[in-house]
Amino acid sequence: MNLLDHFDHQEKKQDKEHFFDLIQIAFADGVVDKNETEMLHRLGKKKGFTDAEIDNLINATKVNSYNPPYDFFKRFSQIYEIVKMTLADGVIEENEIRLASKLATKIGFTENEIPVLLDLLIKGIKDEKDEDDLFEIFKKQRKR
Repeated sequence: MNLLDHFDHQEKKQDKEHFFDLIQIAFADGVVDKNETEMLHRLGKKKGFTDAEIDNLINATKVNSYNPPYDFFKRFSQIYEIVKMTLADGVIEENEIRLASKLATKIGFTENEIPVLLDLLIKGIKDEKDEDDLFEIFKKQRKR
């Protein structure tokens, strides 16, 4: 094992902080169902976390300060995953939308962009549209 493996580099910290956001979405309705748990594990593994790390992060209560990624696509991708998590159980609760809006602000989207962004993502994910396609649509809408 490399010595650097013992320290979180910036991207790993961002991934961990974003993963906490996904966990908050899963807990927003007070119940984390099987689909949400499975999605958390899939997304966590995609970010390079082990099952044990994912379980520890889910059980952790302290969230460190958040440094959103500079790259616009990475920020879009984070809110995409957050919205996808809200849809994991098939029901979008009002408190999940409020939390997603709050997290979108934290990620760096403006108050004016957020309703349009969330609406686009909710409809797009329900219609099984590709993340890259939704990103291109949002970029075009943003320029108007």
